[in-house]
Amino acid sequence: MHQATRILITLCILSILTVFFTGCGQKEGDEPTKYADQSELARMSGEQEQASAKQKANQNNSAFAAASGLTLTDETSKDIDGIIAPVLKKVFGGAKIVAESHEPETRDDGEVIENKITYVVPSVFTAEDGRRLHSAFLAAHFGTSPRLGSEPTIIKATKQAMMSFFETTQLRPYSFVITLDAAKQQITVVSYKLGSKYDRLM
Repeated sequence: MHQATRILITLCILSILTVFFTGCGQKEGDEPTKYADQSELARMSGEQEQASAKQKANQNNSAFAAASGLTLTDETSKDIDGIIAPVLKKVFGGAKIVAESHEPETRDDGEVIENKITYVVPSVFTAEDGRRLHSAFLAAHFGTSPRLGSEPTIIKATKQAMMSFFETTQLRPYSFVITLDAAKQQITVVSYKLGSKYDRLM
């Protein structure tokens, strides 16, 4: 009986020692895993930051950086730019004029284009950004016109957005059609001669 007790005690001690050393081994083994996980997280974080920086760089419009910007001489074009450019800058962070014309142009349907100004902006845009621009013009108190209706027209096939507005300055009233061309990364503002049938509810 005494011998059996000694054996039982010895087995208990061995079991305790086995559990103790096994537990220590697990803790020591967990450390490299923990550091490996941290290293992997750091690597993934670095890759995400690089991808984000690359995406941001790709959103810059190279045409804007290359453009020097035209200096307007026509008083009406200056007046138009004075009300259009601030809205473009608010939405896209800047605006430069790359083309301008102020000679009257009569279209086949009898419509007369009085002024046309083409802009480039710093950020790359899509046709869907026409919705943001439309809202910005409304916020600047431009009024929608019947020419294209109260909502922007998004043309996915040509990557364009079009919208029409009325606006009046101290110089005169205007009827505008504004087109965002995502394929060319240009925004064109056309001022039509007033009194057109397209500016009246039919």
